[in-house]
Amino acid sequence: MGDPGVAVQVGFERARVAARPGEVVEARLLVRNRGRWAERFRIRVFDTERVAVTEPEPGAPIGPGAAVVWTVRYRVPRDPGPLAAGPAAVGPGGPGDAASGLYYAAARAEAVRDARVGAAAVLDVRIRGETDGAGRIRAIRAPIPRWPATCPE
Repeated sequence: MGDPGVAVQVGFERARVAARPGEVVEARLLVRNRGRWAERFRIRVFDTERVAVTEPEPGAPIGPGAAVVWTVRYRVPRDPGPLAAGPAAVGPGGPGDAASGLYYAAARAEAVRDARVGAAAVLDVRIRGETDGAGRIRAIRAPIPRWPATCPE
């Protein structure tokens, strides 16, 4: 959909991270121009209260085949609340993920010339720890694991 000469690819350098409640997680978002000419892109986030994005060169176009890295910061909830309720607490592993807490920071890159052209990436933020009877985080186990991930090529 949209202008066939404009295409974009996005991906987080590390798609999954673990964090403590209240921590600010910083991630690198690769934005690659897969179109036929230079294009400017904007990043839209779906949770503006928790997610902030920094563009490396504001307003600068990205050449065909070139990529730039944007910085995405996600503020983990200080009090994760009941983890067994809602889609933010259930991850790809099913109900078992709800016990450890899984939150998402989603970002979408859109072409400035044609906003119908875009791609999205999701950063999984896992809060590790034991829960009390109400499903709230009680204690954080150390060390916090990190999962490797790469941006798509």
